[in-house]
Amino acid sequence: MSEQRGANAVIREKRYEDGFRVLQGQREYVTYPDNTSVRIWYSEDPWRYEEHVHSAVEMLLTLEGSVEYVVDGVPYTVRKDEVLVIPHEAIHSMSMGENSSRLLYLFEPDVLMSLRDLKRLPGLFDRVFYLHDGSETHTRIREMLLKIRSIEKEQNLAWNAMIYSYLIRIYSVLCQHYMSGVITRGRETVRAVDQEVITASMVYINEHYHEELSLDDVAAFAGFSRYYFSRSFKKQTGYFFKDYLCQKRLQVAMELLTRTELSMREVASRSGFGSVATFNRAFREKNGCTPSKYRAIYGGR
Repeated sequence: MSEQRGANAVIREKRYEDGFRVLQGQREYVTYPDNTSVRIWYSEDPWRYEEHVHSAVEMLLTLEGSVEYVVDGVPYTVRKDEVLVIPHEAIHSMSMGENSSRLLYLFEPDVLMSLRDLKRLPGLFDRVFYLHDGSETHTRIREMLLKIRSIEKEQNLAWNAMIYSYLIRIYSVLCQHYMSGVITRGRETVRAVDQEVITASMVYINEHYHEELSLDDVAAFAGFSRYYFSRSFKKQTGYFFKDYLCQKRLQVAMELLTRTELSMREVASRSGFGSVATFNRAFREKNGCTPSKYRAIYGGR
């Protein structure tokens, strides 16, 4: 069924045995059973959900086989017993092939975000958590997700509240394992763990600048969504990711120009620029002269 709303936006309802999805363009409006704000989907059917976004947090537990996700442009292959937590408002798609099964949990994070200690951890509800190392944290969260499924099936008195109590436990465990470096100073919350991750990301960039390196690549290395990583990187370095990478490549290029006799094509390639034209343009914008002129002035020193 579909109808027109607003500026000719088509509302689409996709019905399933245990509910339905309401889509308007890429925006999904998650529907919930009566008296709850949690929905759990079980599926063993091959299926693909196109790219979409919603206000709910989404948690995946793969039971058999594997499930492919792309979250904010970063791909994840989530295998049996692995867990993926997708933040609210993240653009994502999902596909599952033959001989696979999964549990998908969707819930509105308002209750959790109202808790003061969780609320004071910027990024907790903005980042992807991919649990796949078999650690105690991974195992505990997998077991809690299975317990949530059991509670949802039994639906005893106050079952929705019981589910949220387990969701609070899950985020508490995530905080303890991934965000233990948080330091609070008055109104300002400084995430020491972010500082460590951004520093590690800078080292990663410095080691891989000569490759085809994208924001998505480095955000995936950091374990953040591209949007949260971009904000954190700018806040802590003063550079946008693209500018920092370009600056690093230009520094390498200037070293090569003054200390070697490599051709311009080779200098561009070794410093990570895709073409001589791109290299020349970036170099001129930064230094006010061409690479050839720079070599003529400073070469041989």
